[in-house]
Amino acid sequence: MIEITLQLLSFIAAGLLVVIGLGGMLFLDNLIKKIIAFTLLSDGVNLALVSLGYVEGGIVPILEPGSSYLNFPNEATLIFGPGIVLTNIVIGVSTTAILIALTMVLYRRYGTLKASKVLKGERK
Repeated sequence: MIEITLQLLSFIAAGLLVVIGLGGMLFLDNLIKKIIAFTLLSDGVNLALVSLGYVEGGIVPILEPGSSYLNFPNEATLIFGPGIVLTNIVIGVSTTAILIALTMVLYRRYGTLKASKVLKGERK
């Protein structure tokens, strides 16, 4: 039987976010909904990266005076994932802002938020 841990639940949630986000980007026709789906996809990837660095009962990855050098690599959490996630959050916010600005321009030009009509070039 599989032991359900916090890390496993995090990976399941990350997988669901990625699947929902990818499905929304592929199958929804509204541009705003596609942007929301993109955000869900990005958040799923971020959650997966943070989950990779999780160590149950882990310690802060700073070697403090008096701590054992032998157990430190086994007990310390991985810091690479959260570092990448912080960078990804900044990039994701700016990308989302640009996508919303482009959607506003497309709405003014075509009068609709349907991606199929915008791709066909149907104006107001």
